[in-house]
Amino acid sequence: MKRIAAITLPAVLLLSACGGGGGSGPAPVNPQPSSAVVQVNLGDDPADRLLAASMTVNSLTFTNASGASVSVLSAPRSMEMLQSMGTVTPLAVANVPQGTYTSATMTFGEATVTYVDPATGQVLQKIVNGPMTASFPLNPALAVGSAPMVVNLDMNMGASVVIDANGNVTLSPSMTAATNPLGNGSSHPEDGGIHGMVGMVSGTSGGQFTLAMMQGMSGLSLMTNANTQFHGMSGMGMMTGNMLVSFDASLQPDGTWMATRVQSRMGAGGAMSAGMVTEVSGNPPTQLVIAMQNGIGNGMAATSLAGTTTVNIDESTQFSIDGGSVDLTDLPFTPYFDRASLSKGQRIEAFSTGQMMQGGGMNGMRGGTTLAAVAIQLGEQGLRGTVANYSRSGQRASFTLTLPADSAFAKLTGAAAVTVYQQPSTQLRALSTVANGNSVVVRGLLFVDNGIFRLVADRVVGS
Repeated sequence: MKRIAAITLPAVLLLSACGGGGGSGPAPVNPQPSSAVVQVNLGDDPADRLLAASMTVNSLTFTNASGASVSVLSAPRSMEMLQSMGTVTPLAVANVPQGTYTSATMTFGEATVTYVDPATGQVLQKIVNGPMTASFPLNPALAVGSAPMVVNLDMNMGASVVIDANGNVTLSPSMTAATNPLGNGSSHPEDGGIHGMVGMVSGTSGGQFTLAMMQGMSGLSLMTNANTQFHGMSGMGMMTGNMLVSFDASLQPDGTWMATRVQSRMGAGGAMSAGMVTEVSGNPPTQLVIAMQNGIGNGMAATSLAGTTTVNIDESTQFSIDGGSVDLTDLPFTPYFDRASLSKGQRIEAFSTGQMMQGGGMNGMRGGTTLAAVAIQLGEQGLRGTVANYSRSGQRASFTLTLPADSAFAKLTGAAAVTVYQQPSTQLRALSTVANGNSVVVRGLLFVDNGIFRLVADRVVGS
């Protein structure tokens, strides 16, 4: 098959179906007198052994200096944690009364944990019963005035999940929090934005559209303006109900969301499953298995998260690269992604024009699904490790990321290290420079070049 380095999926494929719309969605979260808009994000301080971990967040409250509590979450939300390695996912936006908040409490329901057995290399799944509660300080305290704020919650999955020698899994959520003001127009979630999320259009009205989301915020309404970039469609006039789209957005001071980038991904009636590839069958491949970290569309259910998806592919399946925020220029290799180069350990998004079928979980796992892929896109993923062989040339640099011995990626691929490329646009978060010996999470696009794993970094985060 011809090697390709396409950045977007063809519009003729993505707009091949249409569906009904209806409604403009819920009202925006407008700040009330003596309150401010607060965006709450949830992220993962990674557990290298895990492939996926799905949890239900039942409640979240902030407690102020006087001991009074404020509920931040309007309804339970499903969240998969491992997709957030190196970033965070928006969980809620709420009006919070002015005041100083010093602590938070979260309650969780049942969790599904999928991991790689270090002895056998087999992918296993365990169900952990709820409820589970985590109480933790807001340090520094959250000072809510009149301006919007952002609270970034981090679950240390390495400390939260314990797997003993007999394969018993226990989960005790270990949480930390950081607060900061809303970034002006930023699409980075830590600063009050949304980046690279996928949803299903549930309604359109004028320059506004509403999305159904499988996890995190639901019933999300976004505005568009003359600066909104559309890909795979010319604008709102081509948007239809039940279409799958990916998007970037920024939270406005009045609590509304402004879409900065919208890309058509699949027409009405289609489905998407995303996660790390754990099995590849056939030469060339005819079937894949992924540990599901995200999904949306026809036939998808929140209970499928952290299960497995069997993805059937053939010669008509189209391959592309999600290069929207990763600089792929001036690299010492040619970044490509096709049927021949697809590998275990890569994170992909698989799209079908038809319904995702329930059932077919590997090794008796719960949440198994099957999907016939018309398109597969290489997506961003995070890997944690230690920096070695750091070398800089001008605004670019490269280094070796040495992986932990119990890394699920290492167990699946046999690779003990990955070569990382730091581009001029690569973000550095929680560190000012990269140096040998640093423990970091690198998030970006992972390629296989003549059998060597090469990751082009969108961001490098100190860990």
